[in-house]
Amino acid sequence: MKKGIISNSIIALLAAAVIGCCGYAVYNYLSVDTGMIGKKADMTDPNSGFSKNVNVMLTRPEHWHQIAAQKLLTHEEFAGIDGSTATIPITAELARQFYDPADSEISEWVSHNMTDVAYDKLIKGESNSLYHYVEEDGLSVLKELSTQRVRLVFATPPSEAEYAQAKEAGVTLEVEPIALDGFVFITHKDNPVDSLTVQQIKDIYTGRITNWKELGGNDEKIRAFQRTPNSGSQTAMEELVMQGEPMKEAPKAFVSEGMGELVESVAEYENESAAIGYTYYYYINNLYKSPDIKVIKIDGISPDNENLVSGDYPFTAAYYAVIRSDEPEDSVYRKLRDYMLTDEGQEIIRLAGYCPIKG
Repeated sequence: MKKGIISNSIIALLAAAVIGCCGYAVYNYLSVDTGMIGKKADMTDPNSGFSKNVNVMLTRPEHWHQIAAQKLLTHEEFAGIDGSTATIPITAELARQFYDPADSEISEWVSHNMTDVAYDKLIKGESNSLYHYVEEDGLSVLKELSTQRVRLVFATPPSEAEYAQAKEAGVTLEVEPIALDGFVFITHKDNPVDSLTVQQIKDIYTGRITNWKELGGNDEKIRAFQRTPNSGSQTAMEELVMQGEPMKEAPKAFVSEGMGELVESVAEYENESAAIGYTYYYYINNLYKSPDIKVIKIDGISPDNENLVSGDYPFTAAYYAVIRSDEPEDSVYRKLRDYMLTDEGQEIIRLAGYCPIKG
């Protein structure tokens, strides 16, 4: 009898293990982006291969025109460009200028992995890939189109940690500004507060101000969202805004992995107007739009291009073209970096929707 009970227990355990494994497999299957599983993504959407941090189609502007006089990169060499989410349109416009692909094919030319990943790949000399869909047995399958070592990054400047990582690896980074942008603070459209001072922003994020009524708003506790360490916007927040003042540690629920996630968090937070977060002006206007978000003025000044060029907007940031100092002088990536600083390259920056550093 005892032996039978033991046998039944073993059978029950084995059955539970099998069910658990099957359940785990189903869970993993459902957790995968189903657009990658024997199913073609919507190729009318050029962002189908992009990060979830982009919710706007990257269509060419109505006033698009040819600027570039020569092709500096092959299609395959575009895989060597990485960068932040906010600079995806720069690489996309370069692809249009050099090869004029259809808007539906832009995702086959651009692979940006977000700022921290891009710098990590550049410093370590790791590869990046481009992908496209091919027909196999009646199905559209995602296939690797090209793989190159990351040689050029379009992003906000490296963080202190990334500079330290480069130094430890014996790598020197050449960092050149190519475009301007405003680092902005966003809140829900129903928040009555339209402008904050630089000091008030610091006081919010150090925890000295905790309620919107202290700023002329509603009697609501401020929910201040942050980004993850070494992300481009978190680095800007720490260096451009806080300038050495320590930020109050945010609850895990208030730390967003991606910029799109942060925008959604501020737009959809349960108390609506109580939330505040930060991002880039170009990003919120061109790459991830939300009807429930508004940009807060700083000292009454908006981040318009004229205020960025003049320096009147206090949180004027830049996007950079970054290469390693050991990049060969005849490298196409070094030539492209230099090209972005020419009048022609700056006009491409403008056409892509950014503010050129030359105004």
